[in-house]
Amino acid sequence: MIELSVIRDLVAIFGVIAGFSYYVLTVRNAQKSQRLTEESREIQVISGYFQTEEDNKRLIELVNMEWADYDDFEMKYGSDNNPDNYSKRATVWNQLNTLGYLVKKGLVAKEPVFELMGVIPYVYWSKFVDVIIEIRRRYNQPLYGLYFEYLAEESVKYMQDRGIDTSVSDTFYSYVPDQ
Repeated sequence: MIELSVIRDLVAIFGVIAGFSYYVLTVRNAQKSQRLTEESREIQVISGYFQTEEDNKRLIELVNMEWADYDDFEMKYGSDNNPDNYSKRATVWNQLNTLGYLVKKGLVAKEPVFELMGVIPYVYWSKFVDVIIEIRRRYNQPLYGLYFEYLAEESVKYMQDRGIDTSVSDTFYSYVPDQ
């Protein structure tokens, strides 16, 4: 016959096993919930960029700008002569710089940024790199647009790692990520 102490010990053992199992499941659920919260936050941050009709008009206007050299750029688009264009340009550059900072510091993961934004950072950096470099030089601002530059460089690396042609062409716009 089984003694009462053996039964009591078995109940205690099963209680500890049940408690430990509950603890493990609770920790796993908390980790999953935290991961989903982080992913949602990242998507929310990224989706705040370039989503409206106004945003897209601004991007098109900026990418269609033309100038011969920095002095020509300043005459046509500088803040003194064209404050509206300056405001549009500063908005886009600041958004890309801020997003680059978030990616660099690991506050937003690279994958959702580059999967959702594609080559926007690279296209705009390529368009304005000479102007930004000259602004850094002329106005003694060596950090100006630093994270914008980082974001553009990382977007190219990301695309190349995925086997995507990084020349600015239609290949960027026809890419469909793995399902």
